[in-house]
Amino acid sequence: MRLLIDMDNKSEIGMIDWEFIHDMQGIAPELITPEIIYLTQDFLDKIPEKWSKIRSKLEEHVSAKRTIHCAISDIENLGNEFKLRGTLKSKEGDILSFHRVVVFDEDRFEDDYIGAIITDKNGNFTLSFGKKTFSDFGIEAEPDIYFKVYAWKQERFVEIGKTMPEVFEKTETKENKIILEFGIVTI
Repeated sequence: MRLLIDMDNKSEIGMIDWEFIHDMQGIAPELITPEIIYLTQDFLDKIPEKWSKIRSKLEEHVSAKRTIHCAISDIENLGNEFKLRGTLKSKEGDILSFHRVVVFDEDRFEDDYIGAIITDKNGNFTLSFGKKTFSDFGIEAEPDIYFKVYAWKQERFVEIGKTMPEVFEKTETKENKIILEFGIVTI
């Protein structure tokens, strides 16, 4: 599942199915990327009947004259054996709300994309993911996490920094899931 966020009004629209995103990228590639849905009446008109519930949810947000920029935020990516959490702040201590945090696993040859999250109004972010997002051939037990952070400027995300923070606290649950708490992540 993915969370859709109205970047113009800084508000959550709701959950959408990743299959919907995949389908719409084939139907209306000019109006949807892996990061953003350019929500217009034209986009709504292209939604197939099988996605009528999502269409109804999106209709509430469409404006006749302008495009609504909706960021796509991962909630879970290929499983949930791992969960990472943190709060994004600037070096000055300001909360960085509605910023895009792209999570990677650092590898020797090619880094693995784990997921992308939009911080909430308090700068908080959470992402669940499976071992298959980062473990090449099942060798790695845990990811070496780093973040690329993007701010929303002039109707697009602009990279503002990269950081490889230390894990503040690591917890293993009874269900053999690992929670990686990063605490305050400064960018």
